Amino acid sequence: MASHWPVIVGINQYQSLQPLMYAQFDALELRDFLVNEVGLPAEYCSLLTDISPMVYQGAAAPTREVLLQRLAQSCDRAGPEDTVWFFFSGYGVQWQGQDYLLPIDADPNQIEQTGILVETLLQRLAQGGQRQSIVMLDINRPQSALAVAPGSQGLGAPSLALAQELAIPLVLSCQPDQFSQETLAVRHGLFTEALIEGMRFHGCLTLAQLVDYLRDRVPELCQHHWRPVQNPVAVLPPGQQYAMLVPPSLVGQMPVGVPPEPDLSPVEPAEPELLMPLPAPEQAGAISPGPPSPELLPSENARPWPAAEPPRPDLLAPGELPSRVPPIRPKPGSGPEPDDLVPWWRLGLFAAAGLLLLGVLWRNQDSFRGQPAATPAVTAPVEPTPPPAPEPPAPEANGAGETLFPGAVSGAEALGRARTALDQRQYGEALVWLNQIPEVERPVDFEALVNQAETGYANASLSGEAALNQARRLIEPLSASLFNDAIEQARQVPVGDPAYDQAQADIARWSQVIVDLAEGRAASGDLDGAISAARLVPEDQGEVWGLAQARIRQWEQRQVNRRLLQEAQSVLQPDQATSFQTAIAIAQQIPPDFPESVIAQDRIDQWSRDILAIARARAADGQLPGAISAAGLVPPDTSAYDQAQEAIRQWQAQ
Repeated sequence: MASHWPVIVGINQYQSLQPLMYAQFDALELRDFLVNEVGLPAEYCSLLTDISPMVYQGAAAPTREVLLQRLAQSCDRAGPEDTVWFFFSGYGVQWQGQDYLLPIDADPNQIEQTGILVETLLQRLAQGGQRQSIVMLDINRPQSALAVAPGSQGLGAPSLALAQELAIPLVLSCQPDQFSQETLAVRHGLFTEALIEGMRFHGCLTLAQLVDYLRDRVPELCQHHWRPVQNPVAVLPPGQQYAMLVPPSLVGQMPVGVPPEPDLSPVEPAEPELLMPLPAPEQAGAISPGPPSPELLPSENARPWPAAEPPRPDLLAPGELPSRVPPIRPKPGSGPEPDDLVPWWRLGLFAAAGLLLLGVLWRNQDSFRGQPAATPAVTAPVEPTPPPAPEPPAPEANGAGETLFPGAVSGAEALGRARTALDQRQYGEALVWLNQIPEVERPVDFEALVNQAETGYANASLSGEAALNQARRLIEPLSASLFNDAIEQARQVPVGDPAYDQAQADIARWSQVIVDLAEGRAASGDLDGAISAARLVPEDQGEVWGLAQARIRQWEQRQVNRRLLQEAQSVLQPDQATSFQTAIAIAQQIPPDFPESVIAQDRIDQWSRDILAIARARAADGQLPGAISAAGLVPPDTSAYDQAQEAIRQWQAQ
């Protein structure tokens, strides 16, 4: 039975380099997703992060020796039908025209001796006995310089060319002239956030499906989180577009989650010309092209490394050590997990945060007692008042009720206006001004200002249904059975008793609370708990009972919808067009007006494109009858239908 052997690497705390922000969390969540949600055996997954030896049995620190050893072990253990994954999130450099990944013990002054040549990794994978290899690199580059050596193609370009030559699928988080972005809002690199999101919520089971999703989603996340554009780029050798991201035997066990409640803040669509075009199946060996952006500047979290000379610690920008908060991100669509699934290191981080808070309270105890805090004797010199800024272009209102001024001003003026906007809680306006500050003029607390603005903007954008669902989640831990017990107790008050009317009013109110609790459980993805709670509403409560019954029917249908999605996923077989047709027929059974219907329609459209890709691949091999037969399976009302019909006419003419 085919299986997968992932080697997952994420490094934050380098021994000789400046720390990264979320590389380690990228690796931890990818591993947890594959093991805890997909069901991959833990012993098949090699996790190499800063803290993995303390958290997972058998894990190790990502030194150069250990990393190469674990990759070799995975290749040796993989069978002829297996797949070896290699995922890396950390520093990378280009030195003397070759790409290197930097392990935790890398020395920036001895790149060749302490770095890991990407060519070495790809050659080792090519020599293995496994059926498939998949390489995904989310390479960060320190913020010390932007220059590249004359004639250099940029970090990642040699790796793409070599992967093409060795016929190994390779996905890079960005183009060679771009920078990987990350943000406090998701506590991940945007590439990894989209990667896990595509597999968890959007049914990306094959490499082609995932790359197609990343092409659209990563630039969208960049724009949404006010980051420079980032376009993933991929090499998909012929015949490997349909490499399975999870073992086929585990596809049916994958959770079918509903994406989190949509963020209602305004997001302009990404520019079409900046999206990474996916190679056509008949040209699948080509590297996905993308427009160069030589003048693109990195954000405060992007980390470019100079390729013209070996990196040195003295080149690191001062004040670039961000404080870290571990992500506490419950998986949407899942209920509370048992205590033994909660990594203990998160509890330790909570304890450290609590001690830090106590220290802050102790140092500021005089302020809390109403006594003025001591002020330093040294006062800062008063800066001259800058001249009035020119009138900005016409302001535009955003979805959070704030006004945005897109006019560009000087760095000092933009910083002053950003601070003023933050003081006034105009977070959208603050983000606009912060993004206009040139990198050389950014203050040491620039990252903290951006994080404050992002967090405030995200919170301010909650409204309508999203805010209501958030409120329902807050009361979800309450027990509906307690209110049911209270109702039964109140029923003992007899008619004619002075307290009877109040008892009936309480019963009606508590019945509504039970419905609210059920809604809260449904909003958090716990449909079983929601149905159980709603069934506790007494039948004599008329309108409230009718509402509860309607909700029960709705949630039971959603459970059926989820089972249909899982069933559709389980029948997919790479290179078999009829399996995609069967999956489409199953997904079409999901009625509209349900959250799962949106997922089903997305997958139907994707599977239709996959059928067309299979048909084109057959045509490229000279199998025209098989190509025509496959293309005929593309259903109407999908994005691939017209293309399929045109292809059928062309092939029939041949």
